[in-house]
Amino acid sequence: MEFSEHIKTANVENVVLTRPFHPPMKGTLCLTGHHLLLSGRDGDSSTQLLLLLRNIDAIEKRNAGSSGTITLKCKDLCVLQLDIPGMEECLNIARSIEALSSLETVTEMYPFFYRPPRLSLQDQWGLSSPEQDFAHIEALTDRWRLSQAAKFRQGGRFPVLSYYHRENGKVIMRSSQPLTGANRKRCKEDELLLQAVIDGSELGYIIDTRSTQLAQQARMTGGGFESKSNYIAWKRLHRNLERGKVLQESLIKLAEACSDQSHSMDRWLSKLENSKWLSHVNSVLSTAGLLAECVEREGCSVLVHGSDGTDTTLLLTTLAQLILEPHCRTLSGFLALLEREWVQAGHPFQQRCAHSAYSHARLRQEAPAFLLLLDCVWQLGRQFPLALEFGEPLLLQLARDAYASDFGTFLCNSDKERCALGVKENTHCLLQFLCRPSERDRLTNPLYQATELAIWPSVQPQALQLWTGLFFRWTQSAQCLDKAREEICNLVTQNQGCNSFPGGQRLVMLSGWLRRGCRSRARWYYLPARVLSWSPRQISRWNKQDTTDPAPLERPRVLITGGLGQLGVGLAQLLRKQYGTDNVILSDIKKPPADVFNSGPFVYADVLDYKNLRELVVNNRITWLVHYSALLSAVGEANVALARKINITGLHNVLDLALENCLRLFVPSTIGAFGPSSPRDPAPDLCVQRPRTIYGVSKVHGELMGEYLHHKYGLDFRCLRYPGIISADTQPGGGTTDYAVQIFHDALSSGQFECYLRADTRLPMMHIDDCHRATVEFMQAPDCQLSLRTYNIAAMSFTPEEVAEEIRKHLPNLRVTYNPDFVRQTIADSWPMRFDDSNAQRDWGWRSLYSLSELVVDMLGSIREQRTKSGLPVS
Repeated sequence: MEFSEHIKTANVENVVLTRPFHPPMKGTLCLTGHHLLLSGRDGDSSTQLLLLLRNIDAIEKRNAGSSGTITLKCKDLCVLQLDIPGMEECLNIARSIEALSSLETVTEMYPFFYRPPRLSLQDQWGLSSPEQDFAHIEALTDRWRLSQAAKFRQGGRFPVLSYYHRENGKVIMRSSQPLTGANRKRCKEDELLLQAVIDGSELGYIIDTRSTQLAQQARMTGGGFESKSNYIAWKRLHRNLERGKVLQESLIKLAEACSDQSHSMDRWLSKLENSKWLSHVNSVLSTAGLLAECVEREGCSVLVHGSDGTDTTLLLTTLAQLILEPHCRTLSGFLALLEREWVQAGHPFQQRCAHSAYSHARLRQEAPAFLLLLDCVWQLGRQFPLALEFGEPLLLQLARDAYASDFGTFLCNSDKERCALGVKENTHCLLQFLCRPSERDRLTNPLYQATELAIWPSVQPQALQLWTGLFFRWTQSAQCLDKAREEICNLVTQNQGCNSFPGGQRLVMLSGWLRRGCRSRARWYYLPARVLSWSPRQISRWNKQDTTDPAPLERPRVLITGGLGQLGVGLAQLLRKQYGTDNVILSDIKKPPADVFNSGPFVYADVLDYKNLRELVVNNRITWLVHYSALLSAVGEANVALARKINITGLHNVLDLALENCLRLFVPSTIGAFGPSSPRDPAPDLCVQRPRTIYGVSKVHGELMGEYLHHKYGLDFRCLRYPGIISADTQPGGGTTDYAVQIFHDALSSGQFECYLRADTRLPMMHIDDCHRATVEFMQAPDCQLSLRTYNIAAMSFTPEEVAEEIRKHLPNLRVTYNPDFVRQTIADSWPMRFDDSNAQRDWGWRSLYSLSELVVDMLGSIREQRTKSGLPVS
C-alpha cells in the first residue's frame, strides 16, 4: 500500500501549534508518509516543527464549533496541540496520523528511507559481531567456543558468556528458562555445560528473576528451573523482578502523575509512590549489585535468567557489567555493551516499544524494560558523577530512539529478523552514528575521570531520584538542567589544567546554583535531593575479598549505646581496630572503668534523653548507631515499668534519630523474642513468636518497627537475634542464660555451682568473639545481599549438664546442684532449643568458629588468668 492512500488531507493552512518552551505558532501543516511538518509564516527554520509520526503515541480530537483541536501525545512524553480550521480537515488529519503512526510493516518504516549526508549504507553496520567479541575472550581464556542454539531452553537461548572477570576468571552467563516441564525433563548437555563452567571451584549461583512461585507455575506450561539434584554445586537465588504489563502500567501511572499539574504536593508524592517506578529501579539495581557481588567478592560464576531471557535478564547482566567493568563505562564501551546485551541478544524492541505511556490501545506485549535500564544507568551517573564517560544527553537520545528513530538499530524483535528483512543493508546504525567524533562532544561527560575500581550503587530511598531530565523533559525545570550542563562544560573547558580550581569545586558551586535556579518549579524541587560530590566516591566499597579496611572515605563513625554492658566494650575494641579509635564512641549512663575510659572516646548518653542523643549524633557526625541499651529478661520481669521505658521508649528515640540522619542502625534481638508457641528445634527466622516477658515483647516490637521503617522509608535497619552470649570479660547481667557464664567463675573459685535451671534445659549459646564478629560482618554486608532485616545467628546448643561435663574434663572435682528458679525456668522453657541460621549463612556468609569444647577451654583459661592477676585463689 502506498503512503498516499493513508493521507486524506495533505496540507492545511492557518494551523496553530502549541508546544512546550515556544509561544503559539500559526503556519501551514503538511503531512508526509513519515513526518508531520508545520512551517511558520516568517520562514525562520527555528519556528518549524518536524515530527516523526512514529513518535506519536496517542491522538485526541475535540470539536470547537466549525474547527477542531488535535492533541498529540508523543512517546517521548511531549504533548502538542494543533488547532485546525475546518472540522473535516481536522478529522482527516487525525485519521491520517493514526494510520501512518501505527505502520507495522518494518520495511515501510522511516529508517528504510532515511538518507542523511556523510553517512553511507556501505559502512559497517554495528560496532562489533559475536565473532569479534569472542576473539577478545579467546585472548584471555581458551575454555569457551562459539555455538549455535540448543532446544532445551526457551527460544533456544542456552547459557552464553556475557562477562568474563579478568582477575579471577569468573563469568556472568545469561540464558532463558530450562524446559523441564511438569515431568522434570533433563538435558545432560546443559548440565555438563554448567558444571564445566565452575570446574575446580566450589559454588556457582543461578539468579532467577522470577519468584519461587512463578518459577513453579512455569512448569505447568512447559518451563521451569534447574533442580539442585541435577545441577550440583549451583545455588539458585530467586529475585522477583516485575516485567511486562506491570512495568507498562507503572510507566503509565508515572507519566500521568508528571503531566498533571493540578494536584497538591502531597497528592503528587502519593501518585509517584503509587506508580512504583522507583521501586522497580530499586529492585533492579539491588539485584544487579547482588550479581556483581557474587562475581567480584564471592569469586563465583553466575547464570542469570527469567523465563525468555530477553528482558529482566538483560537488565541485570548490563548493569552488573557497568558496576564491574571500567571499559563499559566509556562511551564506546557502553554502546558496545548495549549492542551485545540488547540488540544482538534479542530484546524484542518492536513489541516492547510499540507504545509508550499515553497510548489508549489495549496492552499487548509492551514493557519499558529498556527505559528502566536507562533510568538505572542515570541513577549510577548521578551517584558517581565522575565515573561515566557519557552523560544524560546520550541516555535521553537512546530513550527517544528506542520508541521512534531515524535509524534501524531498534527495529524488529531479534537480530535474526533484522537479517531476514534487510535492516542492516538498508538502514543506518544508531550506535555507529553516536560514536562519530561530531557526536562525542555532545554526549561526553566533561567531568569524567577513569577508574579501574567497581562502582557500587546505593539503593536507599534518599539515594534514588526521579529522572527529571526524562519525565519532566518538557517543563521549565528541565531547562534549568540543560543550562546546568552547559555551564559545567564551560567551566571545565575554561579551567582545563588549572590546579587552583579543581573540578570538584566547580561541581559543588554549580550544584548550589542548580538548586537555587530550579525553585520556581516546586514539584521538581521537592523531590528527594542529594548534593553533587566531586570526591571519588567510585571507591564506595573495598573491592578485594581479603581486604579488611574499607576505603578511607567509607569509614563509619559509630556510636554504641549501653556500651558498658556485656557486649559494648568488646565490640568497640573490634571496630576500633578496623576503623580507628576516634571513629568509635562508647556511651552509657554509668561511670566507665579507667581502662575503658582511656581506651577511646566515651560519652554520657541516656537513651531516654532524645535531645542529648541528637546532639551526639550530629556533633560527632555519626553514620552507624549500635543500640545495646536494654533491660534483660529476668531483671525486666522484676521491673516492668522501667523495662518498658528503656526498651521501648529508648528504642523509638534511636529509630527516629536514625531515620532523621540516614544512619545505619543495628538493634540486637535475642532468643527472648520467641515464645512457647514458637518452633523450638530449630526456630526459623520467620515464625510465630508471642513471647511472655516484657523483654521479649520489646524485642519483637523493635524487630517489627525497624522492618516497617525500612520498607516504608528506607531506614537501613539491621537486627540479629543473639543466642545466650558467653564471655569471660563481663559479669552476668540478669539474663536467663547467664548460668553459662557463672558456672565458669564458680568452677574456678569454689569448685561448686548451683544452677537455677534444670539439668536438661537446652538453649542456644555463643562465644562472645563469634557474637562480635557476626555483628561487624552483618553491619559491613552490602544492602543488596540482605533478603531479611532480622536474622537468627547460631553457634552451639547445650544443657547445663552438658557444659558441666565438658568442664569436668578439665576440673574433675566440679560439683553442680540444681535448684530451678520458677521465673527463669519458665522463661527458658518458652525459648527455642536451637536456632536455624541458614538465611544468615546464605545471604552474608555467617559461620561460627567456636564449638562447646573450644568455648570451655577459652573460658577456663581466660578466667584463670584474671584470677591469678588479681591474686585470687584458683580451684
